[in-house]
Amino acid sequence: MRHASARLAPAGKRNDEAPRHSGSDDVERQATTDWRGAVEPGSLRFGVFPCGIAGTPDGLATGPTDDLDQITVALDELAGDKRPWLVRMYVVWTGAGSTASCLRELGHIAALPSDLDVVLSYKDPAGDVGAWVSFVRQVASEWGERFAALQITGEPNLTRGGDGDFPRVAEALVHGVIEAASITRGTGPSADIGFAVAAERRPEESFLWPRVRELGGRHFADALDYAGLDLYLDVFGPPMTPDRLASAAPLALRAFRNRVLEPIGVGRNVPVHICENGWPTGPRRTAERQADVLETVVRSVAAAREELNVTHWELFTLRDADSSVGNGFYQFGVLRDDYARKPAFDRLARLYRERLKSGAGGRTPFRRNPLHCETGLRSPQPAMRHTSATLTP
Repeated sequence: MRHASARLAPAGKRNDEAPRHSGSDDVERQATTDWRGAVEPGSLRFGVFPCGIAGTPDGLATGPTDDLDQITVALDELAGDKRPWLVRMYVVWTGAGSTASCLRELGHIAALPSDLDVVLSYKDPAGDVGAWVSFVRQVASEWGERFAALQITGEPNLTRGGDGDFPRVAEALVHGVIEAASITRGTGPSADIGFAVAAERRPEESFLWPRVRELGGRHFADALDYAGLDLYLDVFGPPMTPDRLASAAPLALRAFRNRVLEPIGVGRNVPVHICENGWPTGPRRTAERQADVLETVVRSVAAAREELNVTHWELFTLRDADSSVGNGFYQFGVLRDDYARKPAFDRLARLYRERLKSGAGGRTPFRRNPLHCETGLRSPQPAMRHTSATLTP
C-alpha cells in the first residue's frame, strides 16, 4: 500500500498535486487552553481527521485540495462553545532515512492551533527498530508536552496494508511505547501514550499478541495511557439492523478488553479510545443513513463508557475525498468535498453538545491564523483501506 501526503495546497490544485514545503518559520504557535486532563464524567472526548483523503483497496482516494479556512469553520461549528475536537494527524516513518523529513512534518503539525492526536506509523522494510525507537524518543522529547496523544504504530495487527506488514512490528510497538512513556511521564501535562489496532474477529489467532506479551509484559502495560480500536461498523458485509448496530460497538469493545487487552496484561484502568470510526455515503448509501449510523454508534459507546472505560471517539473523516466519485471510499466525510453539510454533520454537532452538557465552556477556538495553506499533512490508515471487501450496500 503506497502512502502520500494530504496537503493544504494552493487553490486549484488537487491533494495529490500539492507541492512539498520545507519550512514553517512564518507560523507562530498559538497558545491553546489545555484540555488534556480528565474527561468530564459521563462524556466522551471527540476527535476527527480533517482532511479529504482516504484509503481504498486500490490506493488512495484523493480529490479537491483541503481548505484550512473551511476546516476552521467546520471545527468551530462542531464544537460550539464547548472544548474543541481533537484533530487527528498521521506521520509515516519508513526507516532511518525518513527521520529528518518526518520531524519536519511533525514541526508543521505541531504548529496547528489545535489539540492534536498524532499517529506515528512504522513502515520500515528493513525493520530497524533501533532507529525507530530513536525517532520516537526525539518526537516525545520535542513535542510530548504539545500533543494531546501520541499513538505508536498504526494498526500493527493488520498485515494487508497496516504496520503489521513490516518486520519486527511487535518490537516497534512495545519498545516504542515504553520509550515514549519514559520521556513523557513525570513532566507535567503531556501526551497520552498508546496504540491502536484494527478490530479483529479472531484475535486469538493473531501473530501479534503472543509476541507483545512476550516482549512487553508488565513494563508495556504500565507504559500505556490508552489502548485504541479502529472500528468500521456496517461498512462491510451485510447491512446491520438497527438493533444489531446498537449492540455492535459495545460487543467489539468488550471483545477488545477481554480477548486482546486482558491476555497481554492491560487492565481496565487503562482507557480505551475509539481512534477511527466512520460510515461512507455513496450509491445506495444515503446521507441520512450515515447520520443514523454514527449517532447510534456514539450513543451506544457513551452508554458503555463507564463499564468499559472508554474515553474517546474520533471520526473518520470530516470531508469527502471526492464527492463526484460514485464509490463509498471517496465519501467517508460528514461534509462533501466543497464543505457542504451532510445530515451527519449537524447530528454530531448536536450530539456533542448533548454529551457535554456538564462540561466547561470558554474554550479556545481553532483559530484562523496565517498558515498560508502550507502545513504538511499525512494520510490516514483506517482499517477499511486494507481489505478487498466490498462496501455494504
